[in-house]
Amino acid sequence: MFSGALSIGEGHIHNLSHRGCLVECNRSTLEGSYMAVRLLLPDSTHALTIELAAVRWIREEYFGMEFLKLPSSDQARLAHFLSAHQR
Repeated sequence: MFSGALSIGEGHIHNLSHRGCLVECNRSTLEGSYMAVRLLLPDSTHALTIELAAVRWIREEYFGMEFLKLPSSDQARLAHFLSAHQR
């Protein structure tokens, strides 16, 4: 789930990393816009909070998001999730 000044929506996350992700979404957003994001991870009952993220590129129904500000507890949760799900 994401919300910004010009858009609110939901999408599916792909290519999740410590620094960002790819979002598949049928809602339009603007390149360079900033938003707050809540990620629902499959191994948790509460959402991971990204306080500030930036849309870095847009291609059809996909956009690339860079994470700019996460609480330290959510940084640790994300790191744990990624290390547990590495291929």
